[in-house]
Amino acid sequence: MLLELSMECESLARSEALSAIAALGGSPKELGSDTGVLITDADVDPHALLGRLGLCHKVSEWLGSSDLCGVDSLVEAADVPGPVRVRSTRIGEAHKDVDLAAMTRRAGGLLAKDKGVDLHSPASEVRLVFSRSVHAGRLIGSIDRASFESRMNKRLPFHCPVSLHPKFARALVNLTQVPDGGTVLDPFCGTGAILAETNLAGLKAIGTDLSEKMVEGAMANLKHVGATAVTRICDVGAIEMVVGEVDGIATDPPYGRSTSTNGEPLDELYARSFRAFADVLGRGCRLAIAVPDTGVLDAARGFRLLETHPLWVHRSLTRNFCVLERV
Repeated sequence: MLLELSMECESLARSEALSAIAALGGSPKELGSDTGVLITDADVDPHALLGRLGLCHKVSEWLGSSDLCGVDSLVEAADVPGPVRVRSTRIGEAHKDVDLAAMTRRAGGLLAKDKGVDLHSPASEVRLVFSRSVHAGRLIGSIDRASFESRMNKRLPFHCPVSLHPKFARALVNLTQVPDGGTVLDPFCGTGAILAETNLAGLKAIGTDLSEKMVEGAMANLKHVGATAVTRICDVGAIEMVVGEVDGIATDPPYGRSTSTNGEPLDELYARSFRAFADVLGRGCRLAIAVPDTGVLDAARGFRLLETHPLWVHRSLTRNFCVLERV
């Protein structure tokens, strides 16, 4: 498969895609890597993958890759049903001097000889992705990015200015690698963004929060977007008793505002939280967490840090998406 990745945080998008493939039961093997592009031999249903991903634009059947000089040969070798439509896209500044419209017309002309062209209802859409190399694919489907935008916190009944964007919440859920039907816990559920993305991705969602107002707001938001979750009002230290064992944790904890930490110093809150997380996760299970400073991970006893992906949000905030494994 050929995946066109979001460039907002490319490393996070790449890791999310590989994690989602693993969650769907595949054994992702990278056949090639390029800026904004992931080519993988993944034995999973591509439509199921489309339903899981948040930080991806298109998923295609990979037809091959070449340098700029080999594009004609690449196109002529495309074994796809006709009639066809050709679309071209550029990643960042790659091949910025190339006239994409002209390349699209040329590729369409080459394919039209044997397969015919239909710009409105083609049997195949052939995509040319210009990165460092040029990659060709037959489109399988597109991520419904508009649906993520429709679930932005400002469009929901209950608002909070620091709520995680749905596409990043979905990525955090996928980083847990919990399979379909598994259970993901958000012990700081806030407005419910992670809970919604957990359930809409086909997983069971459990959310807890110390604030009754937050839990009630999260429930209102979940109902608004057509998602469900089990919610409980409880301190993070009580999740073992209230929730019990889960398959994974995806969470975006408070960043130090006294109102969201109930006055507890941030380092103490994180230390207590990691102890509680270790109590409800079995060995090998994953914790996907967004933190403003990776230094807080020093308190993650019982966990092994697997990866970190920094995302600059604004002048005073960087979210570090971190994946830890229970050992």
